[in-house]
Amino acid sequence: MRVDVTNPESFADTYAYVVDREGTIVLHPRYPDVVGTKPWDWAIGADKEKCREHYVQACMFREPQGPFVVSIHYSEETYPLRFHLFPLDEGQVLVYYTRVFNGDLTDRERHVLVLVAGGASANQIADALGISASTARDHIANLKRKLHIHHADGFRMAAHHFGLGK
Repeated sequence: MRVDVTNPESFADTYAYVVDREGTIVLHPRYPDVVGTKPWDWAIGADKEKCREHYVQACMFREPQGPFVVSIHYSEETYPLRFHLFPLDEGQVLVYYTRVFNGDLTDRERHVLVLVAGGASANQIADALGISASTARDHIANLKRKLHIHHADGFRMAAHHFGLGK
């Protein structure tokens, strides 16, 4: 299976990095502090071995892997991530992943999520939904807490996960 780089939705709302033949991260544009580490070192419990095995299959045996979900610990938080691994030339492997979000959203939360993921401000959300800016900010704060979102990109990833993106 090849990565379709001509289809922007194949990489929509994902993070990507490259590992070498030994599974060491050699490039991570968004998180350069993880370069030189092994992805399975962040995995939790039994997911460590599961994650390492997928990387062995991709790095050593050149077999695409995924999707598979692993819970990782990064920056004092635990996140379930869905991984895809694609062998590249020169023995490297392209890895892309998305967050897996747990829980259900109300209709109002879905509306707010779509708008904030699209870049709308609290005032714009308030105008669009006929609510006060204060209520819009409360909804945004509740989504952050409920979905463990700490960065703006998290809203796009959550919208994509819940089928609210393109």
